[in-house]
Amino acid sequence: MNPLLKLITNKKKVPLNIFIEHALYHKQFGYYEKKNVFGRYGDFTTAPIVSSIFSEMLSIWIVSFWMHIGKPKEINVVELGPGLGIMAKDILKIITNMETFDAKLNFILFEKSERLKKKQAENLKSFSNIFWTKNLKTIKSYPTIFLANEFFDSLPIKQFIKVKNQWFERYVVADETLQKFNFFNQKISENIENQISKFYNLKKSDIIEFPDTIENYLVDISSVLKKNSGILLIADYGYSGTIGHQTLRGFKNHTVVNILKYAPECDITHSVNFSIIEKIFKKLNIQSVGLVEQSFFLKKLGILERLERVIKQQTFLKSKNIFLSVNKLLNPKEMGDVFKVSAYSNSYDNFTLGFK
Repeated sequence: MNPLLKLITNKKKVPLNIFIEHALYHKQFGYYEKKNVFGRYGDFTTAPIVSSIFSEMLSIWIVSFWMHIGKPKEINVVELGPGLGIMAKDILKIITNMETFDAKLNFILFEKSERLKKKQAENLKSFSNIFWTKNLKTIKSYPTIFLANEFFDSLPIKQFIKVKNQWFERYVVADETLQKFNFFNQKISENIENQISKFYNLKKSDIIEFPDTIENYLVDISSVLKKNSGILLIADYGYSGTIGHQTLRGFKNHTVVNILKYAPECDITHSVNFSIIEKIFKKLNIQSVGLVEQSFFLKKLGILERLERVIKQQTFLKSKNIFLSVNKLLNPKEMGDVFKVSAYSNSYDNFTLGFK
């Protein structure tokens, strides 16, 4: 029996975001606690797994920001949702070998999954100054660089559906046989409608997706940026605007699947609406540095020049594989345009490397 069915039948119906939260993060049966989900033999892949050159570009960006703020003697890099710790490992390896970088680097990992924490610890065992935190507010000192690669797309979302000019929230219920899930729409209150109207044009939208915990994360990040100074860099697939879209989907074996059929055996994700992040940060006096396609960002950081140097040093077969992996990061039909990169800062909005 699907363990999620017990949750649903006990409570009769649950909001979609609660269903997603349990499907992904439940301590016993949650998706991220049970299996290897990343890479070729998992259900999906990420840019750092596709090519270590992605992490090289981020390392250049990090060190450039450090230089821009006057080369402080100690800085924090905080990775949100670090997966297996592959990007952290690559960044640490690259930056610690840079002759131009001579600061103490504290690498902090923000991770919910206990299983993934163990994987991260294993991958990062050769490095010092590695820390884990469950509360971003515990970051008390030093300029702080937040990295969020495919973090915000994993936040559970609420869905709101317009039917005959009335708005309903989407819930999940078990069918009469208690064998599968169905969606159920419940009319929302005027208060909720007013809340979502701050981010979306309700007249022009027919469906709205909203990660209800996103403001909590952004408030915590903004408090660290204001206290210590710093910047947040986000790389994720998404869009920007006030018209809602249906983007909720599951991934299993690198194929899009129905979340009601496959949860908790599939990843559940959505496309990030960057305008929500910008509006919340603006209210918190954190400014947007820019929003560009991933291909634009990486090219500005010199990924093509780096690729040219790397492939000259490899055999034909290795060069071909490296070229194909970088092409996946840049190709508009793959990750190049679908993925966006944005940055937000309290005082360094004139640091525009990668955005202009």
